[in-house]
Amino acid sequence: MTQQTQEADLDVRRIHLPEGLVGFPATEYEVRAVATGLFDLAPVGDSGPSFVTADAAAFFPDYHPEIDDATAGRLHLSTAEDALVLVVVTIAEDITRSTANLLAPLVVNTRTSDAEQVVLTGQDHPLRAPLVAA
Repeated sequence: MTQQTQEADLDVRRIHLPEGLVGFPATEYEVRAVATGLFDLAPVGDSGPSFVTADAAAFFPDYHPEIDDATAGRLHLSTAEDALVLVVVTIAEDITRSTANLLAPLVVNTRTSDAEQVVLTGQDHPLRAPLVAA
């Protein structure tokens, strides 16, 4: 399944990650828009750290990760249009040095709010892609 990103129209949405994020066990998160294409990803109940995420389509229009059929099945994705791809951002003091993790995006089914962090294997995506062009 070729994953297609879409402009996020989230103000606040609760998403469910049965497996949590890599290294973080929380399974319920709120996604809150903080700026165009940027979101705060916070565990419900303040049970861990929050993350800055970005709508991949807004910042990386040429980024088209391949989501395997098993993952698409777990997320009940029948069409690419139902998927929103968020990438975890590491904010640097100098914004031009901020990076996004394109190797392990967060894929959200926009119909069900089920989500999964997908570690892309066999694809050449960087762990630290510059968020803004130099």
